[in-house]
Amino acid sequence: MTGMNRRQKMVVLAMDLLLLVELGYSIYCGQQPGADLTLVFLTYFVPSLIVTVALARRLIRRWQDDTAVSLADSAVERQRAVLPSS
Repeated sequence: MTGMNRRQKMVVLAMDLLLLVELGYSIYCGQQPGADLTLVFLTYFVPSLIVTVALARRLIRRWQDDTAVSLADSAVERQRAVLPSS
């Protein structure tokens, strides 16, 4: 597998920053008077975490370079050329 391209790195950076904001907001809402920190944290943070990570994974895979796929295809073609056909 090859390294990540610039767009994929930007998605990871945006995901990290968004998760920090979500975490801070969840803790802020949970520390309000009369709020149960655990319940509020789980109510706000866990669903937003799932959505953020799923969207980031989808974007990273969508913007994956085709070089990894072409390298795998060329390796298969080289192996077919080496193996004698029956």
